[in-house]
Amino acid sequence: MKGRYFFILWFLLLVGCQTKHRAEFEQAEKLLAHNADSALQYLQQLNPSELKGEDAARYALLYSEVLDKKKIRVTNDSLISIATHYYRHPQTEEEALYLYRALFQKGKIKLNLGDRFTALRYFLRIETELKKTSSSPLGLVYTQLGTIYYDQMNYNRALQYYQEARLLFRKDASLYEETEATLNVGATYFRLKAIERAIKYYSHALYMADEYHFPKLGSIALSNLAALYIRRKEEKIPEELLRRIEKSARQDTINGYRTLLNVKILKNELDSIGPYWLRAEKQVHNVHDQADLEYTAFRVAMENDYNEKAIRHIHRFIFLNDSLTRANMQFSAGMIERAFFKEHAKLGDYRMHTQTVWGYVLMGVCLLILFFTYLLFRHRIRTQRIRTEHYLYLAEEAKAQYNELMQHMTSQKNQEAMLRGLVAKRFDVIDYLGKNFYEREGTSSQQASIFQQVKKIITDFSERDDIFQELEKNVNICHDNAMEKLRSDYPNMKAADLRLLCYGFVGFSPQIISLFMKDTVANVYARKSRLKSRIKASDSPNKELYLSLFN
Repeated sequence: MKGRYFFILWFLLLVGCQTKHRAEFEQAEKLLAHNADSALQYLQQLNPSELKGEDAARYALLYSEVLDKKKIRVTNDSLISIATHYYRHPQTEEEALYLYRALFQKGKIKLNLGDRFTALRYFLRIETELKKTSSSPLGLVYTQLGTIYYDQMNYNRALQYYQEARLLFRKDASLYEETEATLNVGATYFRLKAIERAIKYYSHALYMADEYHFPKLGSIALSNLAALYIRRKEEKIPEELLRRIEKSARQDTINGYRTLLNVKILKNELDSIGPYWLRAEKQVHNVHDQADLEYTAFRVAMENDYNEKAIRHIHRFIFLNDSLTRANMQFSAGMIERAFFKEHAKLGDYRMHTQTVWGYVLMGVCLLILFFTYLLFRHRIRTQRIRTEHYLYLAEEAKAQYNELMQHMTSQKNQEAMLRGLVAKRFDVIDYLGKNFYEREGTSSQQASIFQQVKKIITDFSERDDIFQELEKNVNICHDNAMEKLRSDYPNMKAADLRLLCYGFVGFSPQIISLFMKDTVANVYARKSRLKSRIKASDSPNKELYLSLFN
């Protein structure tokens, strides 16, 4: 009983802990949607070493997403691998969504490590799985795919992904992400030399940043609008917009200094560009920034008619641009995407082929089951039919035996009636003789009267056919149809011989038979001996019956 209580208590504590952690993670999700700093502080209050299984995976996923939202560059995927490993075989739609979110974070880490090949495969996998949902995670995936193609200078493909991401974010009312996607579309049109469209999208992004208070995104829009208006010579930039651009430019970053350079060009203050140029050169950390700075220097030299400087800067710009092109040629996102979808198509064909094979196998198994079921059903029907026929045969046999028994009983009743009649007749003879003896006792006529009566009985036995037929019938009843079989076995036997044998079979002595036959006793013995020898020498199947009756 104590053990049962302990188990129940342990179970309740376990459920309570899981419920508590789930509630904490739900709270962290809500904080992450609005304030990444608050979400990070909330997660840091938990002890990761105490988390196991699903809790550890959920913690790893949320912590990685918080770092990503805070723009913290992560190059170690050991934390997010906990989530991808746990959710690798999702059982529910919720776990599947957690898996795609974890793979997205892992893809971004691979991008930070420079492994664009692996990152692209992660993003393409997520896109394939999430394409049916049109959810915010898919918009983030499209943004990353667009960025990969943008870095490869495949701007048309990048534009397609950025536009898709922008539509998805707008559908889900993700305002910050929609603003970022709008900036990306504007940047892509900028690279495609579609200046008017680029200004349109950057202006819209600036409007959204002002409307929903996204100052960082507003600064990016202003900086790029400055670069666009430099290339748009036919229309002058509005003064209010120019003041906002100059005010928003930070003087401690390469983008800020580049924006100030563009402002000076737009304001035609070319003489004061030098200090900003030197500061910008010190902030250059990658080839893209160096190429943009060389192009700006080219524009400044052209405005000042410094042709030699302009040529030097444009040659430098072309060299850097060629370097970027050669670097990008070593990695073809389009080829990787085609290879991925080709592999995906092969996998789909393999699954289809496997499903077809299993379908045929299942169909074959079903047909075999139906065939064996038919055989079993047929066997049962045949067995039932044989059993029924056997029962019918037994019923008919029982009926025949019953009829035979009834016939036997009827025959037995007839025999009993006949025997009772014979007994009654014998008693009648005795009664008749007794009466005569009583009436004539002591008289002289007694002997003569009895003699005449006995003589009359003997004469009746010898001459009356009905009495002989009755005797023959009694023989048949008592001795297995002996007279009937005798007539059948010996059809040429004389009537006198048959009569003699009948008297013998009844059990009369030779002396009585001689009286019935009106012959001597010696002749009766001789005839009986002759008939016995004849029967013994014959091939009759019933001769043993006949011979037994002679005794």
